[in-house]
Amino acid sequence: MQHIVSITDQGQVGIPVSVRKALGIKGKTKAVLEKKGDKIVIKPEKTFWQLSGGMKSKIKLTDAQLRAARDAFERNWAQE
Repeated sequence: MQHIVSITDQGQVGIPVSVRKALGIKGKTKAVLEKKGDKIVIKPEKTFWQLSGGMKSKIKLTDAQLRAARDAFERNWAQE
């Protein structure tokens, strides 16, 4: 799938809606840009929190429990 896009004076590129939908890009997203020869390759960067639903578990937590677990993880991360 090829699209003609514009590159602004500031180096910004608009990504067509059809491409964003196909890649599951919603809202602000970080991306990895790589130069390969005379080509530019842009790949959406997935964060840990964007992987929700990718790992199934029988453990069920409320939003409050999940928030508390995340906060504890962040506090203790550097101490381990």
